[in-house]
Amino acid sequence: MSGKKDKVEVVPRPDINAIEADIAYFEARLSFARRGEDNAYKRAQRRAYQALSDSLSASLKKLQKS
Repeated sequence: MSGKKDKVEVVPRPDINAIEADIAYFEARLSFARRGEDNAYKRAQRRAYQALSDSLSASLKKLQKS
C-alpha cells in the first residue's frame, strides 16, 4: 500500500432557505424593473430576473419533493 487514503467527494445538499431568499431577491428586482419608462435595458433586466426566478423555483420544487 502506498499509504494514500481514498478521497471521498462530499456533495453538500443545497440550502433551501438560501434558494428561497434568492427567489425573493429576484422577484423584488423584477418589481423594480417594471417601474419607470420602458426601454431595451429594462426589458432585458425583466427577462433575466424572470428566468432566474423561474429556474430557482423549479429547483426548489424538485428539492422539496425529495
